[in-house]
Amino acid sequence: MTVDDCLTVLVGVTALRVFAPDARKVTRLLLRTGVRVGARELLQSSPHTPASVPTAARDGEG
Repeated sequence: MTVDDCLTVLVGVTALRVFAPDARKVTRLLLRTGVRVGARELLQSSPHTPASVPTAARDGEG
C-alpha cells in the first residue's frame, strides 16, 4: 500500500465522518416527507363507501 492509497482511504473516512450525519438527516427527512405524501394520496383517493360483496360468491350459492 503506497502513501497515495493511504491518503485516499484517509480522505474517504474523513468525508464519511463529516457528511454522514447530514446525509442521515436528509434521508430521514425525505422518508418522512414521502410517508406524508403517500398517506395524503391514499386518504384523498379512497372512496368512503362500504366494500361490496364479490359476485362470484353469490353465483355459487344458488
